[in-house]
Amino acid sequence: MLTTWFREKFGTLVVSGIIGLLALAFAISGIFSPSSTRGLHEGAVAGTVNGDPITIQDFQRSYNQRLEFFRQMAGGKMTDEQLKAFNIKGAVFQDLVRRRLMIQEAYKDGLIASDGEVKEAIRAIPAFQEGGKFDTAKYKELLAANNYTPGGFERMVREDLSSERWRNYFQRRARVSDAEAREDFLVTNNKRNIKYVLLTNESGRKGLAVSAEDVQKFLATPAKLNLAKSQYESRKTTVYKGKTFDDVKDQIVRDLVMTEKLPEVQKINNQLADEVLPLMAASKASDAKINALLKKYGAEVRSTGLITAENSFIPGIGQAKELQTDAFAAQSPIDPATGGKAKKYTTGSWILVAIVEESKKPDLPQFEAERGKILDQLRSKKEHELMDSWLRELNAKAKIKPNLSIVGDAEES
Repeated sequence: MLTTWFREKFGTLVVSGIIGLLALAFAISGIFSPSSTRGLHEGAVAGTVNGDPITIQDFQRSYNQRLEFFRQMAGGKMTDEQLKAFNIKGAVFQDLVRRRLMIQEAYKDGLIASDGEVKEAIRAIPAFQEGGKFDTAKYKELLAANNYTPGGFERMVREDLSSERWRNYFQRRARVSDAEAREDFLVTNNKRNIKYVLLTNESGRKGLAVSAEDVQKFLATPAKLNLAKSQYESRKTTVYKGKTFDDVKDQIVRDLVMTEKLPEVQKINNQLADEVLPLMAASKASDAKINALLKKYGAEVRSTGLITAENSFIPGIGQAKELQTDAFAAQSPIDPATGGKAKKYTTGSWILVAIVEESKKPDLPQFEAERGKILDQLRSKKEHELMDSWLRELNAKAKIKPNLSIVGDAEES
């Protein structure tokens, strides 16, 4: 197949860059018409990187593709305001800056594609073929229809091929050992499902009564009355829209009194946690009794689903390093399989009771079957990390000047 040959000849990224993007773009006649570039000529500049231009054509092409991607992702229903929130112009410009930095490095390192390689790459693009063979007339026709000159298009192909050679440098440096692959397999396939009850300040407040007398006492103090009024003023056009201060003052005061009684709220949560602790088990048999106990407080038994030790945040809980350490310890204090039981964890904002509901350990024979795939994934990850690190350094040193009238609020450095 032509695509397979092209991939072997020029590399995977060039296939996606030239065949995927360019062939798709040229299949949509008129995307780079003069009207889409608002009459700007081919030499118009969207910005410069170390003095090298990013042309309006390059920017417009990438912007149109990104815009279409977001619209398709949302079923064509995204508004202009929603699209603006994604800062597409700024993101596209930054991508083009990265590409320009790669090209500059390729030129500096003597990795320039020859005229013969450029010609070969262009002749291999299906959009320019007729009956499986390159058609010069079709090539010129498509270029003209899309507001490209042969020189401008050939420059773009040369740059793609040259930047691909620069990328290959990182591909060669990204080496992964069997030991690294095995360690990755052990970590990503060592999982825990944690059952928990989370008691927040909101939970404790539901167990705390604020009497009418408490409200009146609060309002009788001028400073506290002013505090309640300021709460109303800050929310009267949102939460309290259409209501007067008198309509909502009791609600506001109750919330403020609850804040004053935070120690009592925490005491309620501690007592609840102590009641839940002896009831919680890994099996579901205990869940109904615990949920009945917690119903008044708006809390219930939940599970995280299978997670790994690499999860920086635990689903439904957030950051809980002590819990995570306990769950994945060799002799876990909360895993019944290793003699553990439910445990209480406390922070300034919540109290948690947790136990390991399910443990999934790595299946080493499976590693042998997946070794090649894991090696490829780690190699690709390392390659991208190396390249991204290098590009960040280049970007920090580069002199980047966006044309803000075209690219919007892109940053200048």
